[in-house]
Amino acid sequence: MSLVALAVADIKYYTTADDNIDVDALMKNSELVKWHMDCFVDRRPCEPFSQSYKDNMVEAISTACLRCTLAQKNRWNKFLAGLKRDYPSEYVAFQKKYDPNNIYMDEFENAVANF
Repeated sequence: MSLVALAVADIKYYTTADDNIDVDALMKNSELVKWHMDCFVDRRPCEPFSQSYKDNMVEAISTACLRCTLAQKNRWNKFLAGLKRDYPSEYVAFQKKYDPNNIYMDEFENAVANF
């Protein structure tokens, strides 16, 4: 049991420097969703804010958000739920970019679902 606690204590979480985004407000603004998604799926170059999220997406998705804080898991949950509900074509583009072989998304979404 102490090895598990030690392993969890050694996790280096993602930076919280750009965690001030209001995902609820973002998801209500289709222009902002498209603007961020255009960066995330390589339809436009990223500015520093969007890039700060994009830099960690492959790892976060493939590890089921292992290094995410609880607040980041909450943001992921809101973002993914909003994409699926309100922007399904963007969700498909996101999934094709970050999990083209359908290996990680289900586990990733389950990992953030209760936050």
